[in-house]
Amino acid sequence: MTQTQRAATWRSMLYVPANVPRFVTKAPGAGADAIILDLEDSVPVAQKDAARDGLADAVATCRTGPSAVLVRINRPLRMAVRDIEAAIACGVDGILVTKAMDGGHVRLLAEIVDELEGPTPRCVLLPLIESASAIDRMAEIGAASPRVAGLLVGAEDLAAEIGCTSDDEVMVAIKRRMAVAAAQAGVAAMGTLGSIADFRDQEKLRDVVARSRRAGFTGGSCIHPAVIPILNEGFAPSEKELDLARRQIAAAEAAEAGGRGSFEVDGRMVDEPILRRARRILASAR
Repeated sequence: MTQTQRAATWRSMLYVPANVPRFVTKAPGAGADAIILDLEDSVPVAQKDAARDGLADAVATCRTGPSAVLVRINRPLRMAVRDIEAAIACGVDGILVTKAMDGGHVRLLAEIVDELEGPTPRCVLLPLIESASAIDRMAEIGAASPRVAGLLVGAEDLAAEIGCTSDDEVMVAIKRRMAVAAAQAGVAAMGTLGSIADFRDQEKLRDVVARSRRAGFTGGSCIHPAVIPILNEGFAPSEKELDLARRQIAAAEAAEAGGRGSFEVDGRMVDEPILRRARRILASAR
């Protein structure tokens, strides 16, 4: 399935604890396509109410830069509803749905967002797959609401439940499966096929991002600003890819004008699947 217009296009998403002003202040200048103000794991339980109360100021600070502003909400449901109410009141661009269970769970939260936002919807949803029971429901979750723009795997939570490490091949297999589910739903597959926590090993980071892009992922998240340039570069088409895509599209137009249905570029036959990829590459550059 072709990605829908609502599919997320963020190459890089930076997690920032919403309760730490010095991190929030630095976030707009970090260069990320999106900033995720976190109300969940990075905020101690005793500070969650204060973090939610201060969300408006944090969002306003992040709006001083070019990044989209997202919020990761809490579970259980009563906390999630309060977080959603605060996020929508601040006019955020998206909400990360923690521990998405199934399509019904996502539809329930989407209904709350619909009620709060009114007739001009803006906020998208990014469900996080963080439980073993949600793995078989990933395609259902991705298609649960028109607000869903992408899927992510919460590697640490999911690995803890399964009993593997977050960089094990089990997790890689689940993430590859999620990329297929995202394609079925027409939304973006977000994340990477390996850990990018060690920002000092840039060669390894570039390799992980390159493998992830080849597998169909379109962007990733990080907790350190040093990773952002690698995500932005790695999830963007190279000049070589752009040049080939432009020449393939031009060749297709010339072939059609000449009444030919088949043609080649650089010694390779080009057909409709190749042209779809070329169009996607050019669209991602814009």
